[in-house]
Amino acid sequence: MSNDRAPAHDDRWGDHIPWSLRYQVVLERGDWTRFFSLLSYRLSSLIEHHEAGIRDDRHFLERLSAESLGRFVADNRTYTPDHQVRLFFSLNEIHREIQEHRDKDSLRPILDRLEVLQSFLLLLSLHQQYNALPSLVRDIKRFAAESNVWLNIHGSPPTLVPLEEPLLQKEVLGNLLPRLEEKFPERAADLINAYHDLLKGVDTNTIFGNAFKALEELAREISGNTKLELSDASALGKHFPKLHGTIQLTITKLAAHRGDEAGHGRKGPDEYEIRYLLLSVCNVALLLLEYKEHCG
Repeated sequence: MSNDRAPAHDDRWGDHIPWSLRYQVVLERGDWTRFFSLLSYRLSSLIEHHEAGIRDDRHFLERLSAESLGRFVADNRTYTPDHQVRLFFSLNEIHREIQEHRDKDSLRPILDRLEVLQSFLLLLSLHQQYNALPSLVRDIKRFAAESNVWLNIHGSPPTLVPLEEPLLQKEVLGNLLPRLEEKFPERAADLINAYHDLLKGVDTNTIFGNAFKALEELAREISGNTKLELSDASALGKHFPKLHGTIQLTITKLAAHRGDEAGHGRKGPDEYEIRYLLLSVCNVALLLLEYKEHCG
């Protein structure tokens, strides 16, 4: 299975690029058992109580079978539509398929269900009599956060996408934190908490404020100045004189994002922006550690 990102557009897939061409790391993280358990009851309840105004539930499932290229098989003679959906996403069924694929591809049952979920969202976007889609998308995002799986939903119609944390996770957990924990364990804990808050969907202004506070505390501990403000270019240059001028400017500009609610109309940075800002904070923290080792 490829770890490379699938092409952004490919007419052959009808804008429904298979998850088998996306990040494998997304499938190897989190509690998928928990995620599909929550999803199973949510989707079956949506059908059972006609939340989306689907006129013919059985026909909807037949279309779901076709849209998912047979990954979901409609069985309207044996089960009611809601029971079919609940059964397909049930833990017993997933575990049974995992056992069947153990020697081949144990991730296949997860992949298949993500494909079916994507197909479900695409078809549901055509049935908006009761505007059920936004509520469902919100719940799926919450299920993913609750289960700590790297899954998000973007666009219209809604499209499942990987939560693009591999780079951030690698830099934070793999490179920076082991070194930071050794000498500055409290600052390491602060950045871990910021990273976890990102996965949980905490307000992005709060996430960045807490992460930058940890960075500033680290700079104070390294410099010995307990009142150092990283927004103060002269103070930064005084305590870290061997930092290149461009890097000093980068740090002060990064500091300017703190408390910048007004600049965003009191709206925090978007998801892709907060990932960039967090990665920047972590890179500066790593740089300050190396500064202390080589120039301190």
